[in-house]
Amino acid sequence: MWQEIDMEDVVVIGAGISGLTAAHKLQKSGYRVLVVDKSRGLGGRLATRRVGSTAIDHGCRYLKPFADSALSPIPSLLQSGVLQPWRPETFALEADGSLSATSTETLYTAPKGMSAIAKALASGLSIHRHWRATALTRLPHGWQIEGEALSADSFNQPSSIEARAVVVALPAAQAAALLDKAARQNGDIERLLEQLQTVEFEPAITVMAGFSLNQSASLSIQKTSDGWMVASDTHPVLRWAALDSSKRTDPQESVVVVHSSPAFAANNIDRSDLESVGQELLAATAESLAAWIGSPTCMQIHRWRYGFVRQPLGASVLSSPVLPNFVGCGDWCLGKNVEGAIASGDRAAKLIAAALK
Repeated sequence: MWQEIDMEDVVVIGAGISGLTAAHKLQKSGYRVLVVDKSRGLGGRLATRRVGSTAIDHGCRYLKPFADSALSPIPSLLQSGVLQPWRPETFALEADGSLSATSTETLYTAPKGMSAIAKALASGLSIHRHWRATALTRLPHGWQIEGEALSADSFNQPSSIEARAVVVALPAAQAAALLDKAARQNGDIERLLEQLQTVEFEPAITVMAGFSLNQSASLSIQKTSDGWMVASDTHPVLRWAALDSSKRTDPQESVVVVHSSPAFAANNIDRSDLESVGQELLAATAESLAAWIGSPTCMQIHRWRYGFVRQPLGASVLSSPVLPNFVGCGDWCLGKNVEGAIASGDRAAKLIAAALK
């Protein structure tokens, strides 16, 4: 249930890693912050699906050490037990299907699923889920955020919220749709919209495949029986695959997660027979990696229309000096996946805090 409250200091639209970073930092600075998100869960592409007692990461796959250690949440998440090191054997997949070993590095994953990172960041925040922001209107004293409830079991949800400042932490195309109405009424906002429209994403289709623990879950090229990870920039079908269950402390089954190439996703993302698409992707993976991958005991498929940033904005945030109480943030600003998203959210928080002062 929504309570009647005064104008918020900041509304953050989007509960992905960038939006949660901005909200967390602004709240720590003493501002009243409300996060709204259309989804049931948190984290955006920090996505974990649960099948029975099995956690499966079908979005963000791992964290790598940050170039800017001051921004890195890894040390605190390791200390709290949210993250643990993951050292899979790594391989490169060429366009012709050949595999070669690459240098193994220490990565960091969450045993309970990567969405646990978002839950840790969201601790203490005021978050309303199942509420989709549909339009922004500039007010003399801030912003009006129009929206709609998406949950049938919710009631007394408002059709709009007012805030002194707003942070839009959505994929660029969704942020552009949100600004469309305001851009037709304000030239400064129109210029922000034009910048947003330069950003491009690559789609991805993800298959999550389960196998019996008694079934071999290794690759012939492996030297150990630990986890493995395969990546490719050139294969026509496969972009990335890994033994996801090797991230878990007590896996109940073997699970392989496969991300398609951008070309395969672009050609198949709108097909209605999604099960067939998943089977085709898994068959190609089996042909290149190991025959057993083609015979799972269960399978789920997910479509990512905004899977990976292809053409970033080229700046840490979307902002304008004549609109200091509006900032857009996300990994689409600088690219660089999670580190870029966190850097963007951190910058957004600093700009909004300066504007509110």
